[in-house]
Amino acid sequence: MMTILKTAILCAAMLSPGIARAEICTFTSECFEGEACAETSFAMEITDGALVTDAETIPVTSGGSDTVNVFVGYTASAFHVLTRQVEGEARYSTHIFDGPLMVNYLGTCA
Repeated sequence: MMTILKTAILCAAMLSPGIARAEICTFTSECFEGEACAETSFAMEITDGALVTDAETIPVTSGGSDTVNVFVGYTASAFHVLTRQVEGEARYSTHIFDGPLMVNYLGTCA
């Protein structure tokens, strides 16, 4: 069953719209759990099949529509979702298993 699921995800990623070139996403607002959002300076690169930060490289599948790209991945420590509007507005959410904890970032990709 897990092999069928992995195959379906891979096929969906291949057929879905994605980013044709590497992009840098810069996030200026961080929202930690239920606390108020605060200013931050966090960046990641969207490359072919991965989100790359200073801390880790996260393999992702991509999908979405004509107006939004969606990247979903997981690592040993968290589940990751990045949504990017075609105009550049971006939201990155990470659900950390240890805790559990949720951190959301607001910013743009270019």
